[in-house]
Amino acid sequence: MQLRNLRVIGILLLAMFSSQTMAQTDQKLMDRYDRMYAAQKYELALKAAETICDRHPQSGIWHFFAGALLAMLDRGDEAIEYLQVCADRKYTGIASFEQNSDLDSVREREDFKSIIQTVRINAQARMNEFQAEAKKHVPQAYYPDSTGVKMPLVIALHGTGMDGKSMFEAIKEACVAQEAILIAPDALRPAGNGFSWTYRDESKWFVNYLIEQAVKKHDADPDRVILIGFSQGANIALILGQTQPEKFAGVVPICGHYEAQNAESTATPAPFYLISGARDPWKKTYIQAKKDFAVAGGRVQTRILTGKGHQLPSGKSGTALYQQAIIWSLNQP
Repeated sequence: MQLRNLRVIGILLLAMFSSQTMAQTDQKLMDRYDRMYAAQKYELALKAAETICDRHPQSGIWHFFAGALLAMLDRGDEAIEYLQVCADRKYTGIASFEQNSDLDSVREREDFKSIIQTVRINAQARMNEFQAEAKKHVPQAYYPDSTGVKMPLVIALHGTGMDGKSMFEAIKEACVAQEAILIAPDALRPAGNGFSWTYRDESKWFVNYLIEQAVKKHDADPDRVILIGFSQGANIALILGQTQPEKFAGVVPICGHYEAQNAESTATPAPFYLISGARDPWKKTYIQAKKDFAVAGGRVQTRILTGKGHQLPSGKSGTALYQQAIIWSLNQP
C-alpha cells in the first residue's frame, strides 16, 4: 500500500491536464483502485491503475502504483517496465521506492537498483530546492516567556489544502496553558487554498529541522517534543512516530489513515495518542494501529469523538482535548 497523501498527489496532477468529464471518470477509477486494494482484490486494483496510466502516460505516480502492484503479484518483468517509466518521468518519491513492501519481490534485481538510483537523483534535486525554501519560511509560532527552564515543544502539521495558521489557532490555547512552544509550519507545496505534505522525505527533514532550530534558538527541550498532525499531517505523524520514535515524547495523529507497511520499523514506537471522529471513514484503521503499536511494545491511548467526522477539533472542547493529549505525552516514561 501507499500513503493516502501520495494518492492525493496523483489526483492533483491528473486534474492539471484532464477535462472535467475525464477528471470525473478518473476519480471513479482512483476510487475503484482504493476500494479494490483495500479489499485485497489486487488484479482489479491493477486494472484501474493501468487504465489511468494509459490515459495519462506522463503520470509518474500512477506508473509507480501499477508497478508496485505488479511486483506484489510477482509479475516482476512487467513491474520493472512500469517503474522504469515512473523514473523516466522524473518521479521523486524515493521514500515510496525504499519503504513500500509491495516492491520487495524486485528489490534485488539489478534493473530495479538502477531505477531506484535514478529516483534518488531526481529526489535529491527536488530536496535541494525544498530545503532552500523551507529555510526561508517563517512558521506560525508561539514562544512562552523564558523561565530559564527548557520548555516542551509542540510541532503541528496541517492537512491537505490547509495551512499552519489553522493548526496554530486550534492548538495555541492548549500550549499556552502548558507553557509549551508551538510551531505550526506551512507544508510549502501548494494544494487548493493551502498546502500539501507532498513528499515524505521532505516532511521528515522539515520536522527535524524545526525541532533543531527550536532547540538551538528558543530553548526547547529535545526530550519533550510532541508531534501533532491532522489528516494528511496525521499520516506524516504516524510514520515519524514509528520510524523516529526517539525524537518524540508523544505523537498525536488526528483523523489519520494508518497503513502499517508504509512505516515498517523494528523500533518500539513513540507513545501514541490516537484521535478520530466516530464518523471518520478512516477510524477503523486506528483499531489496527492500536494493536500494532501495543504488540511492538508501544504505549497507546485512543480517543474516539462521538458525533464527529473527519474534522479538526476546535473551540473549548478542542482545547481541552489537546491539553489532555499534551499532558498524557509529557507524563510518559
